[in-house]
Amino acid sequence: MAVRAIVVDDEEPAREEIKFLLSHFKEFELAGEFSNAFDALNALLSTQVDVVFFDVDMPGFSGIKLAETLKNTENAPVIVFVTAYSEYAVKAFELNATDYLVKPVDPKRFSETIARIKSKLSDRKGGTPNFIIGEKASSLFLLKPGEIIYLYSKNEKTFAKTKDGNLYCKGLTLQSAEKRLKRYNFFRIHKSYLVNVNEIKRVIPWFKGKYVIEVSSGDKLPLSPHRQKEFREKFLNN
Repeated sequence: MAVRAIVVDDEEPAREEIKFLLSHFKEFELAGEFSNAFDALNALLSTQVDVVFFDVDMPGFSGIKLAETLKNTENAPVIVFVTAYSEYAVKAFELNATDYLVKPVDPKRFSETIARIKSKLSDRKGGTPNFIIGEKASSLFLLKPGEIIYLYSKNEKTFAKTKDGNLYCKGLTLQSAEKRLKRYNFFRIHKSYLVNVNEIKRVIPWFKGKYVIEVSSGDKLPLSPHRQKEFREKFLNN
């Protein structure tokens, strides 16, 4: 089975160097390349990735921050720092990085990194991290499914409702969230709402045979008539 890798660096020549070195190892497959860490995080949520090569010093959301974000997440990919700044090495290994490469990367040294990656992957199973990225006040947060009360769309943007408020989920649609969170007991009650069923407090009869769903935050959300039958069969008739 191919080892799926992504490369994250704000400089295109640096990305091209890693891609060239990777091309000599046929068992590795390039799953994507990104010029910033935020887009890389979104990719990690939507596809299986085994290893991430990324720069430390990038504008905005740095490689260090990306590593801190990924650390201790379920099925996190193997992390390899590729940077011109050797002084970050200690910090890199504190963040469970598998290796630390200094630019320009020596091909022989890169071969050693590949061996370390394969050794680490041999004891692990791949997968996608089980979190949603939320943004609030210019900060990024990793939301585990259990921390989300519901997701909703507004003005063609998706937001997550949590006990600490609303967070903007950049790059996420309700449709993609529904597929990702289905196994965590989320249900699409309406075209604009995806609810964590564990957070439902009451199903309230409304006028003309309609229903409203009250969640733990106290919000009352509409249950679409088109979803009533499936909702009742799944959650009310057991």
